[in-house]
Amino acid sequence: MKGAPSCRVYLVRHGETANAGEVCFNGHFDVKLSPSGEEQIQKVSDALKNVPLKAIYSSDLIRTKKSAEIVCMHHDFSAISYAELRELSFGEWEGLSVREVNERFPDTLEKRLNDIETFQVKGGENFQQLKERVIPKFEEIISRHQEGGCIAVLSHGGVNRIILSHILGMPIKNIFRVNQEYSAVNIIQYYGDSPVVELIGGSHQHIYPPTWLERKISIQ
Repeated sequence: MKGAPSCRVYLVRHGETANAGEVCFNGHFDVKLSPSGEEQIQKVSDALKNVPLKAIYSSDLIRTKKSAEIVCMHHDFSAISYAELRELSFGEWEGLSVREVNERFPDTLEKRLNDIETFQVKGGENFQQLKERVIPKFEEIISRHQEGGCIAVLSHGGVNRIILSHILGMPIKNIFRVNQEYSAVNIIQYYGDSPVVELIGGSHQHIYPPTWLERKISIQ
């Protein structure tokens, strides 16, 4: 089938966090970017400099808001942030490292690994609930840009995986098959309301101005 390109999404994970020395369950814990994380996002920002972005979105947590602010440096508008794009809430695990979780809540990590879809920390969310929070907001954002053009969404590893798995029809239990390193770049090209994932888990080196957007593309 043929269709004209509409919204193009650069879906980017935030840069390295200040507590990245250990693997941590940051969730809604409002940790800042590390200096290295800011450098990572600066490279993404420089790569997006010549992309005609119409809008930049992020969650309302510091690590994504700062990432979006850095990307905005080359554009003449401010980012829009939404709480719905926050990372999965880890409840009583918030901000703890894997080591600390194993010490305080023995055996629970294994339970999580065996039940990715529905496991829920006390006071937190499961991935199904994350999907129910994120996808409606993401689709609302996309609906604003169906006339065409490019947008950037600065978000979190779990959120990006949920968006990509939803588009690809992937079961939630398999979302960790999708790699999302710090500052990972994913590209989603819409044709009307039909999305095509062009890139997963790339880097700033995979960003280029979409000079071909006006052409009609054959998709199968």
